[in-house]
Amino acid sequence: MLDEAWQDWIRDNLKRGCTVESMVSVMIHERIDPVLAMESIQRVAEGRAANGEPGDESDACHCWSPRFALSSSNRVHIEGHAIRMVARLERPAVAVLDGVLSDEECKAFITLSRNRMTQSTVVDPADGVARTIHSRSSKSMFFERGQTPLVSRVERRLAQLMGEPVAHGEGLQVLHYQQGGEYRPHYDYFPPGEAGSTRHVTQGGQRCATLIMYLNDVEAGGGTTFPDVGFTCFPRRGMGLYFAYRDAGGLLDPLTLHGGMPVARGEKWIMTKWVRERPYG
Repeated sequence: MLDEAWQDWIRDNLKRGCTVESMVSVMIHERIDPVLAMESIQRVAEGRAANGEPGDESDACHCWSPRFALSSSNRVHIEGHAIRMVARLERPAVAVLDGVLSDEECKAFITLSRNRMTQSTVVDPADGVARTIHSRSSKSMFFERGQTPLVSRVERRLAQLMGEPVAHGEGLQVLHYQQGGEYRPHYDYFPPGEAGSTRHVTQGGQRCATLIMYLNDVEAGGGTTFPDVGFTCFPRRGMGLYFAYRDAGGLLDPLTLHGGMPVARGEKWIMTKWVRERPYG
C-alpha cells in the first residue's frame, strides 16, 4: 500500500479538483504500478485510508448527474413517450426504468439486427485490441448513430433521458444471449493507467454512464447483477437499467462492477447505450 505522504497527496489533489486520469499519470511517472495507483485513489476518495480503516466520506464518488431526466421526479415524458422510475440506488448510481422502449421498438431492433450478429468482443487492457473471451458468450452488432429513423428517434430519447448530447453517445449495440449465455462481472469504463485504455479515451474521453435496454422477456435467469452491492435486475421487455460511474471530478465508481447472469431458459436480447465525457465519433 502507498505510504501516508502519497495518501495526503491524493487527498490534496482531489480537493483541488484534479481528475483521476491526471493523478494516475503522475503516479505512473513516479514508477507506481497503475493498478495500485487507481486503487489508492479510489480508497482515499471513499474516505478510507489505504489500510482500509473508515474515515471521512466527504470525497466519496457521487455519480448522479442533475441532468439525468429523473433526478428529481418519478416519471418523465420525452417526445410523448412516458418513462417511469421503478427503483433507484444512491450508490452505485443505478436506476431501473419502465417504458424506455415500446414493444414495437423492441421487436424492430431484434428484426433489424438478427442477421448481422457476430461474436462479442472485449477490450484487452494490455493493448486496447478487441478480442473474444470465454467469459462473454454473446453475439452482437452496432448501429451507427442516426443509421435509421428508428435509431435516430431512440437516440434523441436516450440523450434527453441520460442528460447527455446525442454526439456524446457511442452507437447502439444489440446483444443476443442464447441459453447458458453470460457476461461475467466487469466494468464498462476503461481502467485508467492501463495501456489499452489510452487508445479508447483519446476520442471522446472516458465512458460516464450506461443504459441497458431489455428487448424481450427472459423465461429464467439472465439478470444484470451488481455483486458488490447485492443487487440484481431481471429483464422485462421495454425496461431499462441506467447506471453512472464517472463523477464531475473524473472519479470512477468501482461499485458499478456488474455482469450478465447465465440465461437459464430461453434467450435474451438487450441493447446498450454508452455515453462519453466529450463528443465521440
